[in-house]
Amino acid sequence: MTGRMLRWAGSGLGLGFLPAAPGTWGSLGGLALWWLTLPLGLRAQALLLVFAAVPASLICGSCARKAGERDPSFVVLDEILGMHLALLFLKPSSWLWVAAAFALFRLLDIAKPWPVNLMERRFSNGPAILLDDLAAGAITGLILVIIQYIIKII
Repeated sequence: MTGRMLRWAGSGLGLGFLPAAPGTWGSLGGLALWWLTLPLGLRAQALLLVFAAVPASLICGSCARKAGERDPSFVVLDEILGMHLALLFLKPSSWLWVAAAFALFRLLDIAKPWPVNLMERRFSNGPAILLDDLAAGAITGLILVIIQYIIKII
């Protein structure tokens, strides 16, 4: 893959180059990916995420090395996959829950509380770039599942 193609893929097809808040644009890209793949069903969406993880990690790492930075701001492929993971948990998937998932994912991605920050300390290069966002996505999903469960029993 050429350097230009890597940057294009790592930037989420250019989302990372949009002005201001590239991580937010990448998260919106993850929301769009989730929405576009809804007709495929949960199993296919989850498989897409699983099979995208290793290439995404390699792409993120390559972009970081070429940029000479640990986690360049234009690399948003990690936010796309992290947001997609967060949304996989939603049942039902009303726009209110989607908005809650988006806001919570962005908060966790920016603040990087434990165990999200653990991924950056335990791993390096592409895996570190990707795994902190996947952790934020998984935690977002888990929190929303718990809230939805509590609402059902109240």
